[in-house]
Amino acid sequence: MEKTEIKRACGNRSIARRSTLKGGAAAFATAAIGFPAILKAADKVKLGFMTALTGLETILGETQLNCFKLAVDEINAAGGAGGREIEYLVEDDQTTTKGAIDKARKLVFQDKVDAVIGMIASLERVAALSVTGPAKKLLIYTTYYEGGECNKYLVCTGQVPNQQIDPMMPWIVKNLGKTVYVMGSDYIWPRKSTAAVKAALETNGGRIVGAEFFPFGTQDLGPAFGKMKDANPDVLWLMFAGSDAITSVKQYSSFSLKPKLVYHGWDETFLKAVSPAEQAGIIASQAYFETLDNPTNKAFVARYHEKFGKDKPINAIGEATYDAVWLYARAVAKAGSTEDDKVVAAISQVDFQGPQGHVNISAKNNHMLCNSILARVTDHASFETVQNFGQIEPDVPGCNLI
Repeated sequence: MEKTEIKRACGNRSIARRSTLKGGAAAFATAAIGFPAILKAADKVKLGFMTALTGLETILGETQLNCFKLAVDEINAAGGAGGREIEYLVEDDQTTTKGAIDKARKLVFQDKVDAVIGMIASLERVAALSVTGPAKKLLIYTTYYEGGECNKYLVCTGQVPNQQIDPMMPWIVKNLGKTVYVMGSDYIWPRKSTAAVKAALETNGGRIVGAEFFPFGTQDLGPAFGKMKDANPDVLWLMFAGSDAITSVKQYSSFSLKPKLVYHGWDETFLKAVSPAEQAGIIASQAYFETLDNPTNKAFVARYHEKFGKDKPINAIGEATYDAVWLYARAVAKAGSTEDDKVVAAISQVDFQGPQGHVNISAKNNHMLCNSILARVTDHASFETVQNFGQIEPDVPGCNLI
C-alpha cells in the first residue's frame, strides 16, 4: 500500500517536542547551526522526502528516513533553517521508475515542496531527475552511486567512484590479489561501477577476469558461482542491490568458495541479516561506519539510538542524508531564501562537521567532498577500520557548473 506521511513540527506540538529534547541534543543543534532560537511560524521550509519504503531497497530506506527525521528535529530545535521551521512529506517510490516519477511529480507540482531529498537506487534518482530537472526544482540525492551526473539542480551527498572505489584499490591489489570477478544486479549502478573497478584495477596492475549481472530478485546463483570458480579470480566483487545483497552473501558462504569477498556497498543494515560466519572478512568502502571513533559520531549515534532504539542501525546512506539536510538548512540560512537558484548558489558556500568528518559541496559539480573509509567485517559482525583516506574531492568528468 502506498502511503504519504505528512509531518509538521510546528505549533504546540513542536514546542512540546523541543521542550522534551535532551539537553545534549539541543545544545548540539544550536551550536552546530547557529540559527536564531525563535522559529518564524509564517515562513516555513517544506521538504519532500522520497525513498524506497517498499520493494527491493526497503532494508535501506528505513534507516535513510530515520536519519532524515533526526536532522529535521535537531535543526528545528535549534531555530530552523535560518529561522524557518522545516516541515516535510514522506513518499514511498517503491524502488521503481514509475513510482519515483509519480511521487516526484506529486511533491513538485501538487505539494509544491522547496526541495526533494532521498532515494536509494540510481533508477530512482534518474526517474526523479526527469521531473525535477525540467522544473528547476532542487533534488538532493544521498546515496553513493556510479557518478556522471552534472545538473545545476541536482546535489549529491553520496560517494562517486573516485571517492569510494579508487582509494581502496591499491590495498585490494596488495593484500587480496590482482584478479577480480564481478557479480551484481543488472542495472546502471553495478554496470558503471564495474567499469570504474576495471579502470582502477588496471591502474594498479590488476584486471577483471569476468563479470555477470542478474535481474532483481534472482534466487539461485549456484550456476554463476560455478562460472566464477572456473575463472579462478583472487577476489569476488559483489554489487547486488538491497535484499539481493543478503541473498548473494549467504549463497557465497554456502559454497565455501576460495576468492576473497569485496562488497564495497556492504553496510550496517545488512549485518544482522546474515550470520557472523557468513560475512566475516568482507571488505567494504564507505564514507561512514557506525563504529567511527570520533566525538561527533559518538554523540550522533547516541542521539539516534535514543530516538529510534538501540537495535536500529545507521549506515553511510543514512549519514549522508543527515548531512544533506544540515547542508540544505545552512544554505537556506545563508541565502535568506528557499528559492532554488539562491539555495543552489549558497550550498557550496557552507559546510558541516558531520559524523563522518568535515563535509561540503563542490561548486564545480554539486557533489559532496565525502570521506573515504576502507573497513573489514569482523568475526562479531561489526566493522573495523582498515584505512581512513579522509575527505576526497569528487571527480565528475566533463562537469563544470561554475
